[in-house]
Amino acid sequence: MRRLILSLVQSINGSFAENGWSTGVSTDADFRRFLALRRSANAIIVDRRTALNPQLPVINAAGKTLEHTPVHVLTESDPTALQSELDAHGLDYRAQHFTADTITEVAASLPTAPSPESLRSRSEKSSTGGGEACPGNDSAPPGEEVLLCESGPNLAFRLLAHYPDAELHLSVSPLYIRTPGSHFSELEAKIDLRLIDVSTEDDQVFLRYTRA
Repeated sequence: MRRLILSLVQSINGSFAENGWSTGVSTDADFRRFLALRRSANAIIVDRRTALNPQLPVINAAGKTLEHTPVHVLTESDPTALQSELDAHGLDYRAQHFTADTITEVAASLPTAPSPESLRSRSEKSSTGGGEACPGNDSAPPGEEVLLCESGPNLAFRLLAHYPDAELHLSVSPLYIRTPGSHFSELEAKIDLRLIDVSTEDDQVFLRYTRA
């Protein structure tokens, strides 16, 4: 089964955004971790809101290191209508329908292709033991395919609840944020987790969980 990593950043009191922008919750240490996770991914998973947010840069824009990394937009609604919206915005993303019962099959069917940057990064880390690797044991073993979910908490928690062995990588910034533009997950769910790793860098705390 493909490894699925759910990447989230939040403030210490649980805000996932500041003024509607997740980078407001991030720090330089978190951004370095985020880039390293992206470079390890064979495919990126986002939700509709993330894909169509005009403030967000195009994930696989021409000239980027992720240009050849497929981006999939998972939706529980009509994927045909969503695909039309994505095409109209010039986004080379692919809409995929899923339900709680089908998420494993959907993830198994997603086309993947590592970016050249990902391949170079893995090669450099294996030969030098350094480079731009992120702290902690985040890199995948050779040959293992990684799906990286960069969406907000609602899709991430749905995947965490239903995809076996999904990993939640929660980055906690040393910030207390509660503004009109911050948001907290309103998804009603209870998921028991098991902590498998803790690391810190420049006051940023990185927590890794799997389902208990």
